[in-house]
Amino acid sequence: MIKRIEVISQFGIFCDFRWNDNLPEFAKLNLIYGWNYSGKTTLSRIFQALEHKKLSTEYSEARFRLLTEGGSQVSSDDLSKSPAVRVFNRDYVAANFSGDYSAPSIFIVGEQNIALRKRLEQLTKRRTCVEGIASGLSEKQKAITNELDKLGTDEARDIRNLLGDPRFERPQLKQRIEDVRHNPAMYIMTDQRESELLSTLKSADQFYSVSTVTDKLPNFASLAREVNELLNQTASQRAIERLKQNREVESWVRQGLSLHKDASTCEFCGGTVTTARLEELRGHFSEEYEDLVKKIEETIRHINANSLNPTVPDEMRILPEFRQSFSQTTSQLRDWIQWATALREQLIHVLKQKQGAIEKQLKWAGDLGPAAQGQQLIETLNQIIEQHNRTISTIDKAKEEAKTALERHYAARHILENEIEQKKTEMDMISKRLGCAKEILRRIDSQIQEIEQRIQESSVGATKLNSLLKYLLPGNNIEVVSVDDAQFQFHRHGRVATHLSDGEKTAVTFAYFLTSLEAKGATLSDTIVFVDDPVSSLDSNHIYAVYALLAEQLENSRQLFVSTHNAELFNLLKSKWLDERNGGRDKKDTRAYYLRRSVSAVGGPQAELLDLPTLLRQFKSEYEFIFSQLYKFAHNKYPSLHEAFTVPNLLRKFLEAYLGFRKPSVRSWSKKLELLLDSPEARREIQALADDASHLQSLDKSLQHPDFVPNAQRCVKMVLDALERKDSDHYQSLCEVIKEAAT
Repeated sequence: MIKRIEVISQFGIFCDFRWNDNLPEFAKLNLIYGWNYSGKTTLSRIFQALEHKKLSTEYSEARFRLLTEGGSQVSSDDLSKSPAVRVFNRDYVAANFSGDYSAPSIFIVGEQNIALRKRLEQLTKRRTCVEGIASGLSEKQKAITNELDKLGTDEARDIRNLLGDPRFERPQLKQRIEDVRHNPAMYIMTDQRESELLSTLKSADQFYSVSTVTDKLPNFASLAREVNELLNQTASQRAIERLKQNREVESWVRQGLSLHKDASTCEFCGGTVTTARLEELRGHFSEEYEDLVKKIEETIRHINANSLNPTVPDEMRILPEFRQSFSQTTSQLRDWIQWATALREQLIHVLKQKQGAIEKQLKWAGDLGPAAQGQQLIETLNQIIEQHNRTISTIDKAKEEAKTALERHYAARHILENEIEQKKTEMDMISKRLGCAKEILRRIDSQIQEIEQRIQESSVGATKLNSLLKYLLPGNNIEVVSVDDAQFQFHRHGRVATHLSDGEKTAVTFAYFLTSLEAKGATLSDTIVFVDDPVSSLDSNHIYAVYALLAEQLENSRQLFVSTHNAELFNLLKSKWLDERNGGRDKKDTRAYYLRRSVSAVGGPQAELLDLPTLLRQFKSEYEFIFSQLYKFAHNKYPSLHEAFTVPNLLRKFLEAYLGFRKPSVRSWSKKLELLLDSPEARREIQALADDASHLQSLDKSLQHPDFVPNAQRCVKMVLDALERKDSDHYQSLCEVIKEAAT
């Protein structure tokens, strides 16, 4: 059983409720009395959350915590372990009684059956819709599949022909597509690279290893230094002017002089060469002079001996994939050799100039910037040759790598040019949606089958309903005729009843509620039942029948809560459940409460659950209790907004009862105010407070007025003073009742 509701927040009018420790805990049978808008239905909705094991979306921010008899707690944070609860309230009536608008005389009874039939109709419509969607997706999927198949077949054929591989089919293409699909652009190669790899693939067997370039090119920087050193040297001599002016003759004489060291006869003309002439010639060609000339001649021969014609392999012997870079490097080397040849000629030319000017200092200042490039280019050529040689040594691997690179290139191009990834993405999306649609259809079919079974299982027989309706609606001659599972037709006096009153609908739904309490194996003794206002305000003819059913059938439940605003039903239950011989006190297994609407500290409406006041326990009507509340308010030195909140409704109820008794008629109570108040102005003011302000919207506006509380107190005093003057015996009797209740 539930012992108390410890906390309720943000649950409608229960904005900040906390259980008062002085309030008796719930018992097996609990009677809750409260006027309209006091929070009875809202309280029942808390129990409804336990029944459904979830909060209504309307109260998604609500929080509450209950204490059970075992000391454990049940809170809104986890309702999965809630006890078995069944709730009857106006939500239940709305949910469990539905007219079939396609056949106005047909009614469906039972929230579950109504929901199931609505769900069945929704599912059938949804199935048709989903079938249409699935069919469209299937057609689109087929079209894209056919397009991808054709594109793939054509591309595989083209690759097979290009690479000369008869084994290359669509499965191989699919594998290559998977290899490159993460970044196809990375595998796209230039036309030149594609051509090179195709050549490698098709002609790799025709190539062999190539020797590297072993030639060493002249070190022109070193030669230039050597030349400049010679140009800077000079040699002293007793120069013969004629030889000095004629360098060719000088060279001829130098050679002849070496042949006439010990001779006196000229070998050329046969004439006599005197000793003096020989000494003169030897003075022209000194030893220092001869050494310098000799060095210059040796340097010229050395420069000429340096080769500028390295042995470079024919570029056609190089694999196509390396050929372009080899050809470019070779071309650069030829350009360098052309430059180097010109440089060599410059150095030889300046040395020859020096031969004619041994006694003078000369200088060469040519451009040596590209001097080192020649050997660097040869090293680059050798690197390319080594790459070629390594590839040749693993030719099978090279061919396989070239083939793989080309296959990936063609696969990547296929992806990009034909937007394969976009089509596959669309295909995946369609496949996913189609799979979802098929799964939805499977679930819909399963749900339809399950719902049809559940409707059949949960149907309440017309015989059960008829037996209860004859008891609840005696004399109405309402009869239930079953149309099919959970669908009924109501007859009145043997004719179809197309319109039922609110009282009849409440009675039918209450009958259904009672018959369903032990459906599907449920046991009433294990069920907590909450019944909120089972008597319709518009039809109170079946009050005694409802009372009897509550007292006789539902008392066997594990715990019973009954909340009502109906004074007759309240008094009937109070007579049975409370100890009238002892002032209406609670019995061992019963509790009685009063639920009232008041004002919170911030001025908003709030609900309060109180122990049932003594006057309501002792008297059959609420008249004495209302008088006590008005009397207390009128004589309070410091009346609160909380008390003033209830005054308009209390005053109206009191005047309706008193003036109705004093002057029975169909006239409105306000038309009888002259029995108490002589002043028309006073009657208008009392009517404005009691009639207009008793309605919620008007009252909320009135509460915002700063003079509302004193004005309300003044009006109540005005009425009580008038009652004391005009009907002193009645007034004094009511005061005596208040005093007795207080003691």
